[in-house]
Amino acid sequence: MSKLAQMKLRLTPVAQVIQATIGDAFNLDSLAKLFVKIEETNNMTPQLEQVMDYAKYIPVTNVNGVFGGGEVLSRKWGVGIGKDYSGTGGDLPLAEVEYDTVSLPIKVGVISYQYSIMEVAAAQQMGIQLEGDKVQAARLAAEKHLSQIAWYGNSLTGVKGFLNQTGVTVVTAQHDWATATIEQILSDFNASLSDSEDLFDGDISVQPDTYLMASNQYSSLSNRVVPDSGGKTFLKFIEENNIFATQSKPLTIRGLGRSNGKGTAGADRSIIYRRDPSCIQMKCDDVSFLAAQPDGLDVKVPGHYKYQGVWLKRVDSLRYLDHV
Repeated sequence: MSKLAQMKLRLTPVAQVIQATIGDAFNLDSLAKLFVKIEETNNMTPQLEQVMDYAKYIPVTNVNGVFGGGEVLSRKWGVGIGKDYSGTGGDLPLAEVEYDTVSLPIKVGVISYQYSIMEVAAAQQMGIQLEGDKVQAARLAAEKHLSQIAWYGNSLTGVKGFLNQTGVTVVTAQHDWATATIEQILSDFNASLSDSEDLFDGDISVQPDTYLMASNQYSSLSNRVVPDSGGKTFLKFIEENNIFATQSKPLTIRGLGRSNGKGTAGADRSIIYRRDPSCIQMKCDDVSFLAAQPDGLDVKVPGHYKYQGVWLKRVDSLRYLDHV
């Protein structure tokens, strides 16, 4: 079914009300074209880009299922290591994959936009376009909700976000980075990475490639200068001398304001992880708008979107560093 045909069906509940207002000037095809056009306008405004920041850090995939359902999904660790052949055929180590499970219930978010019947009637009578700001505002409101889910989850529904995954390693810094020496900070930084090396044990498919440092800490390191370094900041020194850098392993370090105060007991939390859909996904859908409804002197268009939150597929691909 074409978009125009779908829109005509969606506008059927309000068509008689609008026709009664404008009389012979009413035309369902032209009315449907008005609404198709405003919903097709999907500009990436600065506000929308800001609230969708989670998509820069977490691969996004669609929800497969219906409201009220859900999925019990596996999370895995690869385990096992080869050994020297002993000369007997039965002496073979077995590579296994250990699993636990996590429940991802399917939840639905709702939003709507509306125009007064007078606005719609005037647009049709005069052949002018309805402003798309209201549809954009609805999409922005939905994305604000999804952003909160992506980062923090929802404790009331059990949906997990990027910053509160279960079963992952939480490393605690041993020094206050605002006052610690560069050697002490480098020690903390390397400790958060060396533990992850022990976990992935040569499995490059889960090797961290991204370090999202709480912006409070990132800012502090950016402003402090290493003594006798010719003006090199603590951050630059860490980037050049951490254990991944010395082994030529890729590691992108970025500041993240979302994680300030989100660790244990309100500590700043940094996230060390592999940014790959085989390791982590944010499961959500775009907004879908439904049939228009008469609401007094307004035409209200409800919308909905499904989400399941963040699915950490490989537990050993993510860890947290909580600062002091």
